[in-house]
Amino acid sequence: KALFIDSKGEARTKFGTKSAPPAAASYLDSVSLKYCAVLDRMRAAKVADDTVKALTLAQAHAALYEAAKGRQGALDFSDLVVRTVDLLTERSTAAWVLFKLDGGIEHVLVDEAQDTAPDQWAIFKALTEEFFSGAGAERRRGQEARIPRTVFAVGDEKQSIYSFQGARPERLRQEARTYAALAHGAGRPFEQVPLDTSFRSTEEVLAFVDAAFEGPERTRALVGVSGDIPTHHPARVGQHGAVDLWPLYRDPVTPDREAWNAPVDKEDARSGRKQLARALARAVREQVEAGTAVHDRGGEMRPARWGDFLVLVRRRDALFEEIIRALKAEAVPVAGADRLKLSSHIVFDDLIAVARFALYPDDDLSLAEVLRSPFCDVTDFGDAHSLYPLADKEGREGRSLWRELQLRAGEQPQWGRARDFVQAALDARDRDPFAFFSSLLNRVDGTGVSGRGRILARLGREAEEAIDETLAQVLAAEDRGGVDLETCVALLEAADVEVKREMEGARDEVRVMTVHGAKGLEAPIVILPDTTSRAKPQGPTLMPAAGDDGEEGEGWLMCPGSAKDDCPASKAARDARVARTDAESLRLLYVALTRARDRLVVMGRAVRRPEDGFEAGSWWSVIAETFRRPGEDDPLNVRDIGGGVLRFGVDPDAAAAPAAIRPAPVVVPAWARSPAEADAGARFAAPSRMDETARIPAPSPLAATAGPGAPLGRFRRGDLIHRLLERLPDLPVADRPDAARRMMSRERDLDDDQRAEMIAAAFAVLDDARFAPAFGPGSRPEVALTGSVAATAVSGRMDRLVILPDRVLVIDYKTNRPAPARVEDADPAYLLQLAVYAAILRDLYPDRAVEAALVWTDGPRLMAVPQALLDAALAE
Repeated sequence: KALFIDSKGEARTKFGTKSAPPAAASYLDSVSLKYCAVLDRMRAAKVADDTVKALTLAQAHAALYEAAKGRQGALDFSDLVVRTVDLLTERSTAAWVLFKLDGGIEHVLVDEAQDTAPDQWAIFKALTEEFFSGAGAERRRGQEARIPRTVFAVGDEKQSIYSFQGARPERLRQEARTYAALAHGAGRPFEQVPLDTSFRSTEEVLAFVDAAFEGPERTRALVGVSGDIPTHHPARVGQHGAVDLWPLYRDPVTPDREAWNAPVDKEDARSGRKQLARALARAVREQVEAGTAVHDRGGEMRPARWGDFLVLVRRRDALFEEIIRALKAEAVPVAGADRLKLSSHIVFDDLIAVARFALYPDDDLSLAEVLRSPFCDVTDFGDAHSLYPLADKEGREGRSLWRELQLRAGEQPQWGRARDFVQAALDARDRDPFAFFSSLLNRVDGTGVSGRGRILARLGREAEEAIDETLAQVLAAEDRGGVDLETCVALLEAADVEVKREMEGARDEVRVMTVHGAKGLEAPIVILPDTTSRAKPQGPTLMPAAGDDGEEGEGWLMCPGSAKDDCPASKAARDARVARTDAESLRLLYVALTRARDRLVVMGRAVRRPEDGFEAGSWWSVIAETFRRPGEDDPLNVRDIGGGVLRFGVDPDAAAAPAAIRPAPVVVPAWARSPAEADAGARFAAPSRMDETARIPAPSPLAATAGPGAPLGRFRRGDLIHRLLERLPDLPVADRPDAARRMMSRERDLDDDQRAEMIAAAFAVLDDARFAPAFGPGSRPEVALTGSVAATAVSGRMDRLVILPDRVLVIDYKTNRPAPARVEDADPAYLLQLAVYAAILRDLYPDRAVEAALVWTDGPRLMAVPQALLDAALAE
């Protein structure tokens, strides 16, 4: 093989040296042609076989996926689109659906049309085709008025950057031609309006963008077809800006020597990536401190603020993180990442570590993580109060880290504060999960700083969103059954939550985000630091086959992992994908460049190969070439402003009169940073826990693991009977027995006798004529109630509420066995709970009598609670 194929996988064209006999070289050349032809057929057969296998697996996987969705009654986004298309075009009911929709539609608008996928265009067409056919072109409004029906689509194919959703830039022009033909055929006007006036960017930025995308190849990449594209016209006449190109930052020739125990994957502090990030952060800080002028919305000059800077990258990779880190090191307010993956955030990890330790105090690793977290702020090693001398196993003599911390807390002030925090976590572990986490975040230590404050002091203001989102997920986990800390932690760790942060109209902070995330945003100063590498095709090696024109064709091919093993068909498919990737990369560059209002700053880290530091087809190659092009026409346009920085445009400080004096910072009073003192006369409680002596700890997650027939706790039995009484009354009487059996059959740990006993208890209440008003018209189960009683904010849930024209009845189910014979013998906590409900309901329904009752399933028995008992319960 090496005789005929070179290291790149291509056929050799030369054989032997000049002294070799010509006949031998000719013979080898002919053999090479035959060998390569056979090799191509072998490769094609391999690709065909791999494609069949891959599609077979894909078909099986798709069937499993559809079955899984069917079992859960779930639909994904693609299902919604495809089924809508089917509803409007394929089904026998499509004509009827369109007829019903058609009569009520006067106008259809498609925004961001360049990112509309083919199936979405099919929906658009189905809804609007009648607009161009006879009577369907108008809609009657009233008896006389006829309203012309119209279509409006707005988009910029140059900003089509969502190919992974099926969007193609050329599709917008194709649809424009289709609708133009429909309109002309119906004698209707059609207008295609070029939007070539920019209200965002300055003249210099727009001129640079026009120059960067000049030429047929780049035009085709932008709009998908050859031809000219309109040049930009600035609306901001008389307002000037600039485009700067900074020199590349290169890795050091010889790496810096590290200590023997330094991490092997630690990046050199002098690396090009770190140099770039530090220079970027320093430049931002210096420009804000110097009051560099930018234009406000009214065209007036003002000093730059932190929020005027937008840093755009292509990926959230190491450079992305390094830039955020460098900005923080320069004390520059930064908004953090535009997408928050909660499970990967250090705040989430720290809170989970606290919970793990609270559940398992012998977990040394979790405690070590807590000690290193902002809550305790114990350093790794080096100081006397660091973690290492405390955690050293030899010194601990077999004791757990928690026991060691307890014994030695008095040796160092930091250890003492850490011990107090850890003890607070242990004391709070029996509380519900939200109360556990919020109590630790709100706890103020001996230095006067809360747990939340310590996190923000170390990680910055962007950590606030991670804290709040974690607490939101804790509440969501409680709703999914995580009512105890252990179950809640398990649900949190299993969830894969990603939050898209709102970066538009953000605080006065530098924004660092991807270009995709910045679509629709703008900033006076935009910095592009991720420019020197060529975009790599993403996705599996199962890719669309290429058509005759080199574009995406019909069918799929499982291409080899290496391009060296391609057959002609797989090579064409691979080349087509590379071409699509390059074209979308240029459109992404267009979006990035046009985010800038006043100034663009282009930076880059030199790649190792090629030697000039940037790959062909990279953003840097386009931008550097463009910088040379304006200079050829007017040497004064591009100049070196020092430090190797090239500038195209006007110096910011010379653009207009000096900026106004920066406003003085607002001084926040000390009291605003201190937690408010608790109001002794106000508290928050659930009605069932108003009496602290009746408080029930969170159930253990192990309580439901017993096998069938095992004794049930009274709370489990009560919960199940409550569930039956909640759901069965809404069903027809004849359907209730079957529904009850189905509900109880899901409780796998119960035996038949236990299920039957609980069903009988529920039906004893439902079938008793004395309780008919509780389940008749006007009654509702599980009604949430919020109010205030005796300076206590109350939030609870009533088992049953009956609202009648003359009175209101609140009922609470109780499953205690045996039931008390007299209402006076009922648990005082039950009476207090009903008294609270009744007091709030009297405020809500002042014109009706409010009555309260207990329904005991043992008996069953309806026990009215006299008003005197309710008043006495509240008084106590």
